[in-house]
Amino acid sequence: MRSSLIALSALLLAAAPAAAQEPGTSVPPADSLGRMDLPPEVAEEVVDFFNDSRTLHFSGRTRIPEDRSITGDVAVLGGPLTVAGRVVGRVVVINGDVELLPGAVVDGDLTVIGGEIAGLDGARVSGQVLSYTERLRYAHRGDLIVRADRERRRGRRSGWERDIGLGRATFLVTTGQSYNRVEGLPIRFGPVLETPGANPFRVRALAVYRTENGPFLRTERWGHEVGAEQFFGGRRELRVGGGVYSVVSPIEDWHVSDTENGLSTFLFHRDFRDHYQRKGWTAYATLEPRGTPLSLTGGYRSERHQSLAVGDPWTIFDNGDAWRPQPLVGEGRLNSVYASARIDTRNDRKQPSNGWYVRGEVERALDDDLVRPAALPAPPIVEPLSDAAVPEEAFGAFTTGLLDIRRYNRIDAGSRLNLRLLVGGALDGSGLPPQRQHALGGEGSLPGYSLFQLDCGARMTRVVRPAGGDDPDAPVFYTSYGCDRFALVQAEYRGSLSFRFNWSGSGWWDEDDSGRYRESWNADLGWVLFADAGHAWSTRSGPLGNATGVDAGFGLLFDELGVYAAVPLREGGGLNLFVRLGSRF
Repeated sequence: MRSSLIALSALLLAAAPAAAQEPGTSVPPADSLGRMDLPPEVAEEVVDFFNDSRTLHFSGRTRIPEDRSITGDVAVLGGPLTVAGRVVGRVVVINGDVELLPGAVVDGDLTVIGGEIAGLDGARVSGQVLSYTERLRYAHRGDLIVRADRERRRGRRSGWERDIGLGRATFLVTTGQSYNRVEGLPIRFGPVLETPGANPFRVRALAVYRTENGPFLRTERWGHEVGAEQFFGGRRELRVGGGVYSVVSPIEDWHVSDTENGLSTFLFHRDFRDHYQRKGWTAYATLEPRGTPLSLTGGYRSERHQSLAVGDPWTIFDNGDAWRPQPLVGEGRLNSVYASARIDTRNDRKQPSNGWYVRGEVERALDDDLVRPAALPAPPIVEPLSDAAVPEEAFGAFTTGLLDIRRYNRIDAGSRLNLRLLVGGALDGSGLPPQRQHALGGEGSLPGYSLFQLDCGARMTRVVRPAGGDDPDAPVFYTSYGCDRFALVQAEYRGSLSFRFNWSGSGWWDEDDSGRYRESWNADLGWVLFADAGHAWSTRSGPLGNATGVDAGFGLLFDELGVYAAVPLREGGGLNLFVRLGSRF
């Protein structure tokens, strides 16, 4: 295993792009290239440039052929832009890459926001070249765009907001983690207050209403999240905060996104996650130095954990089917200290084409008293034998961690090579409580295998609590969640296909009655080849203590929607056709 990790680490490092060559005479000084931060004044200028009625607008994949010359300022939204011909004017590309082919000419400034520039050595740019890897966050208003920070936090959030003289007050109404088989749809609502100034104090007090879990006034249907943060240093780089909460949390949330899990549960009666309840408080400090991709957090938390049975939320398809049981977790008090670090140099969080993403977490349990409760085999065994009972299990202090390393590599304007190494689990050799265990299998990890197929035998036994042993309607559980340790390697190569149709026969571009250029109708899609290998094992002995899975597959990408097919390369799986919203990782 150690040799495999060393080899993968070497591959990841080798995939990093080589240092840029010395620029030619047509290239501006190097300090104008590769800047990470997008200054507010530059963002405002770019928005005004795009919204100018005299600017020629293009959207998505755009190409200026070798035999074409465009006179006027050009703005491309989304990109990528390939220039083989000539542009007499300023060129601005928002959230996309630029490729200058040999002989390309730009008689003006070239500005790229949220992307990269390739081919400067073989092209001529008469003006200044500026490149900012930070993306422009914007929203559409008809044919115009506005900066996202000028909006009132739309999207998943909605509510009433106003300035109150002493700061800003918001009444927030939003959904919780996602639609799931325990809570149904969790709805959070309540006030958010923030004082003005460079070091604001922020308070959020939200109630959580669960559309599942019993009568309206029962306590099981309600939770809360109350927190406060104080900023220091005048640049919002350091903040200290704390909070109290009673929430339902997923055991693992990295397999798929909240949106994907919620839609899968609501539409197809398939919840990709298992859940448990957390009640307690936390205190923490977060440092995010401005102008760097680094984020550091450390804190302490004291919580009580509890197992939760499945509910009966409504779904569009297969509504009458039984839900997959929940696992029993270690119940009781958990006091722990934790720390996390993140480095994110990606040029796009949703569809990155270049950069690193590294995330590490570690948690040390101090004086926990977590105990998985005793259980009896589930019906149809009505009177289980005494030796068939599952005894309770106590968990002592433990240390667990997780490391996620991703490398995104741009090969050319339409090709990407993406690599990922994800490892986690017990750091001290101790057995972990189920809510800290890991399982592999399914669309989010090894799509050639069924969901949680590599779980160290956790789902082989269905049980009920002893108090419900004689009740045929008692909620059913699995004895555990998964394995104490895991490692996952993922690799994918992405390419693109372009289909363009021009009915006038005049090349890539047509000229309308106003003398402006418009792009001919085109249809672009991407494709991806991928492979995954995962291994999960337990610190406990036994024939089911470890398992390995390897798969491969192919997918077609329609913007952020991907349609995939995966097959196992080892025994234990079958062909799986599935859809993902956004990148696999």
